[in-house]
Amino acid sequence: ASQVEGVPLDQVDSDMRRRAKGVNFGILYGQSPFGLAKALGIAQEEAAQFIETYFARYPDVQAFLATTLNQCRMQGFVTTLLGRRRSIQGVRSVPADFRDPKTGNLRQLNLPERTAVNTVIQGSAADLIKLAMIGVHHRLSQEKFPANMILQIHDELLLEVDPTSIDPLARMVSHEMSQVMQLNVPLSVDIKWGNNWADCEQWEE
Repeated sequence: ASQVEGVPLDQVDSDMRRRAKGVNFGILYGQSPFGLAKALGIAQEEAAQFIETYFARYPDVQAFLATTLNQCRMQGFVTTLLGRRRSIQGVRSVPADFRDPKTGNLRQLNLPERTAVNTVIQGSAADLIKLAMIGVHHRLSQEKFPANMILQIHDELLLEVDPTSIDPLARMVSHEMSQVMQLNVPLSVDIKWGNNWADCEQWEE
């Protein structure tokens, strides 16, 4: 949000974070300035500028999109971080600068192209959470934690634990999830605890 809005980090407010999140997901999945403007409740010109600023600040995103789509077009499939494949047809050739050669505007993605990009991102996230679940399960069994893994919800795990073991369990889960795979960016883990979801509070070491 700080970089997209061009303001210091300590000046970022909730509206800026909301817009930046919309820009981030919208761009990755090929949202047009019109669609982004509608989603964020801002002028189309402002949305277009957000997109241009995003690509200027994060040129590797543009390269990732172009590479992913061109490889999918040639191979007929995309792969997740752990190599799971999904066959996808209908992906067009994508120029390196991700712009329409006729208009010069940023390229909008069709459904197969959005599906290809989404599969790589969300599919890889699914790979990571499944590895984390395996790691947590093994530790629960090996170290005899008085706890059970109850649910996986997207990128979250819900566990039931004896109140006396909250701290060691939280440390174990945090380690297994944050160290599940060595990536170029850190995997941050946020842990909360409570008697129910409504009353959960942040756990701190």
